[in-house]
Amino acid sequence: MGLINEAVEQGLAAVAREGRISCAAALATAFRCGITPGEVGDCIDAMGLRIHSCQLGLFGYGPGKQKRILMPEVISDEVAAWVSRCAEAKGHVTCEEIFTRAKGEGLSRALLAGACEKTGVKIRECQLGAFG
Repeated sequence: MGLINEAVEQGLAAVAREGRISCAAALATAFRCGITPGEVGDCIDAMGLRIHSCQLGLFGYGPGKQKRILMPEVISDEVAAWVSRCAEAKGHVTCEEIFTRAKGEGLSRALLAGACEKTGVKIRECQLGAFG
Protein backbone atom coordinates (compact mmCIF):
# COMPACT_ATOMS: atom_id res chain seq x y z
CA MET A 1 0.00 0.00 0.00
CA GLY A 2 1.28 3.47 -0.89
CA LEU A 3 2.35 6.07 1.63
CA ILE A 4 -0.65 8.31 0.93
CA ASN A 5 -3.08 5.47 1.62
CA GLU A 6 -1.25 4.63 4.83
CA ALA A 7 -1.39 8.27 5.94
CA VAL A 8 -5.10 8.45 5.12
CA GLU A 9 -5.83 5.17 6.89
CA GLN A 10 -3.94 6.33 9.96
CA GLY A 11 -5.82 9.65 9.92
CA LEU A 12 -9.17 7.90 9.60
CA ALA A 13 -8.35 5.30 12.24
CA ALA A 14 -7.39 8.08 14.66
CA VAL A 15 -10.86 9.67 14.46
CA ALA A 16 -13.04 6.59 13.92
CA ARG A 17 -14.98 5.22 16.86
CA GLU A 18 -16.50 1.75 17.01
CA GLY A 19 -16.14 1.25 13.26
CA ARG A 20 -17.79 4.55 12.42
CA ILE A 21 -16.60 7.97 11.32
CA SER A 22 -18.53 11.21 11.09
CA CYS A 23 -18.95 13.01 7.81
CA ALA A 24 -17.12 16.04 9.24
CA ALA A 25 -14.15 13.97 10.42
CA ALA A 26 -13.92 12.18 7.07
CA LEU A 27 -13.94 15.45 5.12
CA ALA A 28 -11.40 16.99 7.51
CA THR A 29 -9.13 13.98 6.96
CA ALA A 30 -9.38 14.43 3.18
CA PHE A 31 -8.45 18.09 3.55
CA ARG A 32 -5.54 17.35 5.92
CA CYS A 33 -4.19 14.63 3.63
CA GLY A 34 -4.59 16.68 0.45
CA ILE A 35 -6.91 14.23 -1.30
CA THR A 36 -10.46 14.44 -2.59
CA PRO A 37 -13.46 13.51 -0.48
CA GLY A 38 -14.13 10.68 -2.96
CA GLU A 39 -10.66 9.25 -2.37
CA VAL A 40 -11.14 9.33 1.38
CA GLY A 41 -14.57 7.72 0.85
CA ASP A 42 -12.89 4.87 -1.04
CA CYS A 43 -10.47 4.44 1.85
CA ILE A 44 -13.38 4.42 4.33
CA ASP A 45 -15.00 1.64 2.31
CA ALA A 46 -11.75 -0.33 2.12
CA MET A 47 -11.36 -0.06 5.89
CA GLY A 48 -14.94 -1.24 6.45
CA LEU A 49 -15.94 1.94 8.28
CA ARG A 50 -19.45 3.39 8.26
CA ILE A 51 -20.11 7.11 7.83
CA HIS A 52 -22.49 8.74 10.29
CA SER A 53 -23.80 12.21 11.13
CA CYS A 54 -24.12 13.54 7.58
CA GLN A 55 -23.59 17.29 7.71
CA LEU A 56 -26.67 17.77 5.53
CA GLY A 57 -28.76 15.71 7.94
CA LEU A 58 -29.54 13.01 5.37
CA PHE A 59 -28.39 9.90 7.23
CA GLY A 60 -26.58 8.43 10.17
CA TYR A 61 -28.51 9.73 13.15
CA GLY A 62 -29.64 7.23 15.76
CA PRO A 63 -30.00 3.46 15.64
CA GLY A 64 -32.35 3.51 12.64
CA LYS A 65 -30.00 5.75 10.65
CA GLN A 66 -32.65 8.45 10.66
CA LYS A 67 -32.42 11.79 8.93
CA ARG A 68 -31.96 15.00 10.88
CA ILE A 69 -33.12 17.52 8.30
CA LEU A 70 -33.47 21.12 9.44
CA MET A 71 -36.59 22.38 7.70
CA PRO A 72 -36.58 26.13 7.22
CA GLU A 73 -39.87 27.84 8.00
CA VAL A 74 -39.34 30.19 5.08
CA ILE A 75 -37.15 29.71 2.02
CA SER A 76 -35.72 32.92 0.61
CA ASP A 77 -36.44 33.73 -3.03
CA GLU A 78 -32.72 33.44 -3.79
CA VAL A 79 -32.39 29.96 -2.30
CA ALA A 80 -35.65 28.81 -3.90
CA ALA A 81 -34.42 30.05 -7.30
CA TRP A 82 -31.06 28.30 -6.83
CA VAL A 83 -32.72 24.99 -5.88
CA SER A 84 -35.04 25.33 -8.86
CA ARG A 85 -32.16 26.02 -11.28
CA CYS A 86 -30.25 22.99 -10.03
CA ALA A 87 -33.35 20.79 -10.31
CA GLU A 88 -34.09 22.03 -13.83
CA ALA A 89 -30.51 21.47 -14.98
CA LYS A 90 -30.09 17.91 -13.73
CA GLY A 91 -33.07 16.95 -11.57
CA HIS A 92 -31.25 17.20 -8.25
CA VAL A 93 -28.75 19.15 -6.14
CA THR A 94 -25.38 17.65 -5.25
CA CYS A 95 -23.79 17.54 -1.83
CA GLU A 96 -20.83 19.51 -3.19
CA GLU A 97 -23.13 22.23 -4.58
CA ILE A 98 -24.70 22.65 -1.15
CA PHE A 99 -21.29 22.88 0.55
CA THR A 100 -20.07 25.42 -2.04
CA ARG A 101 -23.20 27.57 -1.85
CA ALA A 102 -23.21 27.50 1.95
CA LYS A 103 -19.55 28.48 2.18
CA GLY A 104 -19.78 31.20 -0.45
CA GLU A 105 -22.77 32.88 1.12
CA GLY A 106 -22.33 32.09 4.80
CA LEU A 107 -25.41 29.86 4.85
CA SER A 108 -26.13 26.73 6.84
CA ARG A 109 -25.53 23.50 4.89
CA ALA A 110 -28.26 21.78 6.85
CA LEU A 111 -30.78 24.53 6.11
CA LEU A 112 -29.95 24.43 2.39
CA ALA A 113 -30.52 20.68 2.50
CA GLY A 114 -33.79 21.35 4.30
CA ALA A 115 -34.82 23.77 1.55
CA CYS A 116 -34.21 21.02 -0.99
CA GLU A 117 -36.20 18.54 1.08
CA LYS A 118 -39.04 21.00 1.60
CA THR A 119 -39.31 21.69 -2.13
CA GLY A 120 -39.06 18.01 -3.06
CA VAL A 121 -35.67 18.28 -4.78
CA LYS A 122 -33.43 15.29 -4.14
CA ILE A 123 -29.82 15.61 -3.00
CA ARG A 124 -27.48 13.23 -4.78
CA GLU A 125 -23.78 12.52 -5.18
CA CYS A 126 -22.39 12.51 -1.66
CA GLN A 127 -18.82 13.79 -1.78
CA LEU A 128 -17.70 10.75 0.22
CA GLY A 129 -19.67 8.34 -1.96
CA ALA A 130 -22.18 7.38 0.73
CA PHE A 131 -25.14 7.71 -1.63
CA GLY A 132 -25.52 8.15 -5.39
